[in-house]
Amino acid sequence: MSGNASAVRRRRPSQLPLQRSRPYTSAADASNEVRPSQEHTAQSTDIQESGGLDFNIDQLDGEARRELRADFKRMLRDDELSLNTRDLWQKYEETQRMSLTLSSRDYCLLFERLRASQTPFDAKCMENLLGDIPLPTRNYLHYDHAIFAALEQKDLEGAMHLHREAAGRFPYMHGSSMLLKYTVQHCRWKCAEEIWKHHLDRERAHVWQPDIREGVKTLPTTELMARATEAARNASRHAQASSSDDAVITRSLAISLMRRALSTWNVEFHVPTQHRMLSASCRIQPPDLSIFKAAVLQNLSLGRQNRKHNDAALELYREIRGKRELTPDLELSMKMLHRFSAIRDSQGMYEVLEDFRKRHESMPEKAYSIIMPQLARHGDFGTVNGLFHDFIDRYGKGEILKHARNLFYACFRRADADTADSVLQSLQQTYDYEPDLKARNILIATYARVGDCDGAMSLFEKLIAANITPNNSTYGILMSLSAKRSDYDTAGALYEQAVSAGIKPNVLMVDSLVLALVNCDRFDEAYQVVQEALTMNFDDAQKQSHYFAGFVTRTRMWNTLLSYCAMNKRLDKVAEIQKHMHEAGVPYDNITYANLMLSLCIKNMPGSALRIKNTIMRGNGVRPTALHYSILMGGFMSTNEPSKVLQLADEMLKNNINPTFSTQNHLLRVASKIDEQQDNQENDGDQPFLARRAEEVMKQALETLNPMELAFIGPTMRAQSNPVNVAFYSTYFSYMIYLYGKKQSFNRVVSIYDEYISVARKMHGNAEILPPVELLSALMVAHLKAGEYAETERCWQLAMEKSETLARKAAADTSQAGWVLHRYRFILSLPLTRYMQSLHESSRVGDIATTIDHLLHAGYRLSVHNWN
Repeated sequence: MSGNASAVRRRRPSQLPLQRSRPYTSAADASNEVRPSQEHTAQSTDIQESGGLDFNIDQLDGEARRELRADFKRMLRDDELSLNTRDLWQKYEETQRMSLTLSSRDYCLLFERLRASQTPFDAKCMENLLGDIPLPTRNYLHYDHAIFAALEQKDLEGAMHLHREAAGRFPYMHGSSMLLKYTVQHCRWKCAEEIWKHHLDRERAHVWQPDIREGVKTLPTTELMARATEAARNASRHAQASSSDDAVITRSLAISLMRRALSTWNVEFHVPTQHRMLSASCRIQPPDLSIFKAAVLQNLSLGRQNRKHNDAALELYREIRGKRELTPDLELSMKMLHRFSAIRDSQGMYEVLEDFRKRHESMPEKAYSIIMPQLARHGDFGTVNGLFHDFIDRYGKGEILKHARNLFYACFRRADADTADSVLQSLQQTYDYEPDLKARNILIATYARVGDCDGAMSLFEKLIAANITPNNSTYGILMSLSAKRSDYDTAGALYEQAVSAGIKPNVLMVDSLVLALVNCDRFDEAYQVVQEALTMNFDDAQKQSHYFAGFVTRTRMWNTLLSYCAMNKRLDKVAEIQKHMHEAGVPYDNITYANLMLSLCIKNMPGSALRIKNTIMRGNGVRPTALHYSILMGGFMSTNEPSKVLQLADEMLKNNINPTFSTQNHLLRVASKIDEQQDNQENDGDQPFLARRAEEVMKQALETLNPMELAFIGPTMRAQSNPVNVAFYSTYFSYMIYLYGKKQSFNRVVSIYDEYISVARKMHGNAEILPPVELLSALMVAHLKAGEYAETERCWQLAMEKSETLARKAAADTSQAGWVLHRYRFILSLPLTRYMQSLHESSRVGDIATTIDHLLHAGYRLSVHNWN
């Protein structure tokens, strides 16, 4: 200090920092810098008059100076001291008035203390503090703190001045990061470009420097995306109005901000803002795969349960595929494959599969393991079969056991036992393949699904002969088949056999016992089993193949009880079971709500059932399926409200729910009613009846006919009179033949029957075609109207043959009495009515009694219509 330093000084009020000149000085002006102590020495007389305490440096000895220095350093370094920064600043001013020299570290600590308080007073102190530090001794940390103080006071011009001064002296500094953040946040693009240019210059000179984008990364993700979009718009304007160098800098800044915005994962953000940012990126440069890929991965990071981000990721991936300039790389394809698999999006998996085939040299081994099970689940045997052989050719047959199961599972899902058998024989001949237990279980389940009891039991016997021990899934599948056929004796025997072999029952086995009892009309016993199952421990028994992983809760057996009560119009019992489920903590599923809706529709209350779908299911987050729409359609058909049926069909399409043969059949009946009404009004009897609308519905249904549809038909409570792989197309023909037969349009009956035979051969190859009982009954109506009694007799004999295949108890002798299963007692009721009419009209009344005696001896029963 100068000689004036010995002048008497007076302490300034602590509520305001010393007012000093601004610290934006260059090295050339350092010698002319005016010290704060010199500025205020001349005012000592005025200060004394203010009543402050005087300090005369000449009167202080060295001991006092050391004590003051030590006291100040203690206050700086005492982390546990709850220190008021105004007191600290007052102590600092005392050191300055005494011309005590502080180290660079002391200044840094003081900056940190003042910065931590984040008050306007301390920000102003920090700004003045830099002015107290001689220019040659300032380091980059001092400038960082000073820039922070300037920004706290919203003094961007001052902060930029400090940044320029520091940039001329130091190779790197942290203040650039906070300054870039501030300029981006407030859209001060000219200043941001200057900072970014300095960063790029250092980068090109290979000077190490911190990543100055770390500051902008602390902005909320959505805000940063919005600012990056603004930066891109600014770059777009620069491209037209500025020099090429400036345009490059502005574009580089915008793209860098975008990449930084996309690098934040697992943080919620606004999807439309991200889309706008990506669109802006394409306006300042060609579409960049790395940016779009980062956007996809950012959405995927938020998890598949976050629907809006999941949908955004899928949309972006498809946008990438749609741009000629972009090609999804292997990593992105695998990421999307995992996600499509997790959400079971078959269309997405086909898209990734196409990318592997067209855009990548080969498909990774892991990809086969992801794609094949999912496409098998969708029943796409053709694609799975192609992938299987491609995998064997590329990677060898080391994984043949695992991948062969996918072939069988595809057959199971599409209810195609014939193809499953052919695949098994082909694998055995070509690869010397021997199926493991999981594969055998799938094969047994395939035969069970088409109601082929003999085929399923034959496979079970071969399994035992191969010294393979069946597990609870094996017994559960066989028991389920027997239960649907109401064969409680066989189901019970299988259960006892499993228990005696030390196999712990699983949920599917108990489900099957309940189903068998219900189908034998032994409801009370079934209810008792369900209640006992609440105390059973199924945990160890749930470790089964994922192919049958749907049977892991007790809900299904309770649904069986609900369905039985609904079908028998026992609404009071439905309410009781529903209450019991809730009290026992048994979760509801789609089928539970379907049964509740069914109980109301059967009581001609479809409006109440509709409220369950629109209110209760929606409130519980349960999405309706085609099954729920089918139940509602049937309910409105029974109350003669065809317009409601058509409204439901439109709603299905709007909600992207694919129609099933069940919903299509309801539409077929609605169309036929309209056709009949029009025919009654316009046709005077001269023209044959033609159901144009109904035929159009059937044509559309047959055009989209695909066994893959069967993959999404849920488990049924009872064995149907037709196997599912026949019912999904034969029901259309049965109804149309009945309709035209009733109207005596015999030419159309013949034409539609021929079409049925053609479709059946297409579906089943060269197998013998034996029409289902319902279709034979419809043919009998037509033949009876035409007076063709011999043809009616032939149809009756075929119906007898078909029903014997379906209704016979396991290993029963049809020459003995009572071989008909309980479930199939009334399977011949409709054709029997037609046959008795034929016998009456052909003067063979005596044969009626003989026919009825034969049916009753076998175990068939007559309906009320038969007795009438």
